[in-house]
Parts: sequence; C-alpha cells; structure tokens
Amino acid sequence: MSAHGVTPLPVPTSGADAPAFIVIFGGTFDPPHVGHVELPRRVRDELERRAGVSGRGWIVYVPASRSPHKADAPVASDADRVAMLNLALDGVARAAVWTDEVDRSQRAGPNVEPSYSVQTLRRAREWLDDHGLSGVPLRLLIGADQALSFHKWRDPRDIMRLASPVVMVRSGSGADAAALARGLEATGFWTADALDKWASGVVNVGRIDVSATETRAALARGEWASAASSMHPDVLAYVRDRGLYVRRGS
Repeated sequence: MSAHGVTPLPVPTSGADAPAFIVIFGGTFDPPHVGHVELPRRVRDELERRAGVSGRGWIVYVPASRSPHKADAPVASDADRVAMLNLALDGVARAAVWTDEVDRSQRAGPNVEPSYSVQTLRRAREWLDDHGLSGVPLRLLIGADQALSFHKWRDPRDIMRLASPVVMVRSGSGADAAALARGLEATGFWTADALDKWASGVVNVGRIDVSATETRAALARGEWASAASSMHPDVLAYVRDRGLYVRRGS
C-alpha cells in the first residue's frame, strides 16, 4: 500500500513495458464471464491501433465492493470475486486486477460507502503521478446504457477530466453509435465539445451474448454445462469447489 493509502496499481512503472494508456474497467464481476474478458480486450486493441501504440495499452479491472448503481450487494465475497477475476485473466496480456476499492471497504468496515468512479479515478491518478507516470492517460470503459445515465453519476465532469470515457457499442452498422449520440444530446447536460469527446470514444465491440445475471441463475440451478459456455474453466472449477451461487436446499 502506498503512503497515501492507495493500493499500488498493477502496471509497470518504467522501461519499454510502461503503459501508453490505461483502461479502467469497473464492475462487480459476480461472477466474471467471457464477455468481461473479451470485450475490454477488443477495446484496448482498438485504442492501441488508433494511437499507434501496439502492445502498450493496459486494462485494469476494478472489482467494486458495493456499486452505487446497484441496490443489491454482490453475491460472492470480495475475496472470491478477486480470485475468480484473476483466474479469468490468466494468460491475458496487459490485463490486471486493482483491488483498491475492496481494500478500502475492508479498512472502513461496516460503515463502508458505495464505490464511486470519481473517487477511484482520483486515487489512480494520484498513484500514477507519484510513480513517474503523470503522462499516462486514463480511460474509463463503460457500456452504452451507462453512458446515457452518466450525467447522473457523482461529479461526471470531473470523471471526464480524469479519464475520457470509452463506450462499447455492439452494432457494426453505426446505428448504435448514432442512437448513443442522440441520447447523450437529449440529456441537455453535455456541451458540444463534450459530445465530440464522447463520439471520439465510441468503440464497436460486436456481440457476446452473456450476462452475469444469467450465469448466476444457471449456476444456482446446477446447470454446469450451460455455465461452462460463458465462463473460463478455471473460474467454473473455483465456483464448484467453493459452492458459490448454488441455491441452498435445492
């Protein structure tokens, strides 16, 4: 832990391996599934292509202790979700798990507040600046539905200043990007410059039809073959060994 109480970011801080940019991807990852791994990787690779920095972009996953956008707490424990996420990312280049949010919640105890993106990004920026990476930009990876409600997040303009959003859209036709642009403009919150910034951060990722909710439901029913299609085999083995998500008494 750093002198300021920030959990060290798991990225190289010097040499040729130092990141050209860092994509922050937060979520409960309850459990992590193939979409959580493949879609951010597609985004990172596209951002590398746009910036001409092949092999130098990083994805940093941030498991939330308690999301302010979800009423229910995660089903699996912080420790189990971190362990599963590390298993899911095994062998994925330039991808790592940053546990700052769950570490903060453990220190705070039962009085923990929700995890807000702006707080996490401030802490990430502070750590990078303190470790010789002040010139490394942060990007915040979100979905299109999150983008449309982004103006309701805590300190949305501060978030934009700390980390330009990258928005995943799933249609190659451009229809999703156009609908997103119309939706953002309709909020009346964003300036023309901000709307241009949003547009420049749209990345088409294609479709992977899997969700954590559906995966949990399959696990609860003991439908292991169904769950296996959406999970890394080591994650599925971990779930079975730990008895996670299984409906008790069934």
